[in-house]
Amino acid sequence: MDKKVRIRPDVAMASSFISTALIMLLCVVFYKITGKEGAGFLSAPISLFIIALCVFIFAFESVTKEMVRGRIRRGQMLNAKKNVRQFMLISFATGIVFAVIVAAFSKVISDYVFHSPRNFMVLVIMAPVFVFLSIQGVCRGYLSGAGFSFVSVVSNIILVVVTYACSLILSHLSYSYGMKVNALMHVDDIASAYGAVGAAVGISVGGLISLVFVIIVMLLRRNDLKSLADESAPVKLEHKNECIFDLAVNILLFATFGILLFLDQCVYMSIANKIHPSEDNVASWGIYFAQCAVMVSVVVFLTAVPFLKSWFGVHVAIAKKDYKAARGRLQKLVHFQAMLIFPVVLWIMVLAKTLTTIIFGKSDDAAINMIVYAIPVAIFGEIFLFQIFILRQLKNYMVLLFNVVIGIIVHVAVLLVMTIGFSMGIHASIAAFFGMFFVQAIIGYFELKFMLDYRQEFLRTIFLPFICAGISALITLAVDRIFVNLVGEILTLVVSILFAFISYMVLLIVLKSVNRYEVEKMPFGDQFALLSDKMSDR
Repeated sequence: MDKKVRIRPDVAMASSFISTALIMLLCVVFYKITGKEGAGFLSAPISLFIIALCVFIFAFESVTKEMVRGRIRRGQMLNAKKNVRQFMLISFATGIVFAVIVAAFSKVISDYVFHSPRNFMVLVIMAPVFVFLSIQGVCRGYLSGAGFSFVSVVSNIILVVVTYACSLILSHLSYSYGMKVNALMHVDDIASAYGAVGAAVGISVGGLISLVFVIIVMLLRRNDLKSLADESAPVKLEHKNECIFDLAVNILLFATFGILLFLDQCVYMSIANKIHPSEDNVASWGIYFAQCAVMVSVVVFLTAVPFLKSWFGVHVAIAKKDYKAARGRLQKLVHFQAMLIFPVVLWIMVLAKTLTTIIFGKSDDAAINMIVYAIPVAIFGEIFLFQIFILRQLKNYMVLLFNVVIGIIVHVAVLLVMTIGFSMGIHASIAAFFGMFFVQAIIGYFELKFMLDYRQEFLRTIFLPFICAGISALITLAVDRIFVNLVGEILTLVVSILFAFISYMVLLIVLKSVNRYEVEKMPFGDQFALLSDKMSDR
């Protein structure tokens, strides 16, 4: 691979978003293999894996890359190498500590928090992932900052592909063996635990293989890195690593989602086992995690991917202090993202039963209920994601730290109130995430308003797309109810989405939420532009 090959920053970020979404979807695939109890056993390890991925890969990589790139511009590669060594030591030590903690306390967590002893081995086997991922982010950031940005995208692909392949094969084999053990011991939960163990082994293998790839690239490019160091100014005696604070904020920021998801599970399992110990609470959480939390997070990340280039466009305008251009780009961005996220959310709400039947083989009333309540969180989650992006790009870490801390406080407060005060069970987690993202979206709006003197056009850019999406959702619901018992779920879903999309586009044009230029930017826009022309002639 030529060292001059460059990966656009929005493409690199898209690969990270897609990788995270696919890792979350692993729990859905695993659910299909071992059922809801198996997904319950794997939910905590997946949360821990997300924490490790976000901290050691995304946080360390982003800070290291920015630091190395800035030092190279100033001819200070030797200073960058010194900082990289410090980051490497911090990340590796942190990975070792977390691995030891997870392994040492896995029995305690399984017995006294999850009240499920069979979860013990799954947590133990997940512990090495922290070590395997610990130094990858720093190495990837070092290489990307030096110009070898392909390593991030390729290692993301390797991590996902190997994790999927190994997890699915090993979980299937171990689950099949566990079914025989179930029959011998006359129990019904060992197979699910065995399947979760197999998946955990696969995740660890994925982390190890991606580490090997990164190390190989480091070795192959060591001469190029050395040549950059040879051209560098000497290290100054007073040199300090000024990025330590940035790193700490990024670690807290990126780890928040996984930590809160793990915290929610701990709170739910502890209280649920006191209130109704005879129920299968592990299975209940497996339903929530695989069918609800995963769907919301996947929608947030995947619906953001088409707009990442525009995100960077807004940032570039702000960085150049061209606030007029920034306001115009932001207005367009909000409009187009609203036109995508609103229909996706509302269509999922009305098609929840059909979707769960297709994906999981049968519908579950509890899962449908949770999806309907939880999927609107994706709207505010995407706003939160953009807010994080802008503040990070502008390196406004104090404001970012304030927002994250406020969000965590709101989440914990809502979780405890809804759990203890209102006995909402799993729905308390949904309410907590909703409250957190809603508050942060409001805070983020006023921060942008103050920063850019920004005024959002609500009627055309937000309200009309929401109304159009709502009407199209009602049409979709009617089509779904008419066809589902006639042609089956899969064909019904195809027909419903087709009717939904056509009706939505027509409504956007008729209600004048979009102009001809905006119509052409949308899927099959050329065909709908003809309708826009006819409406303009009236």
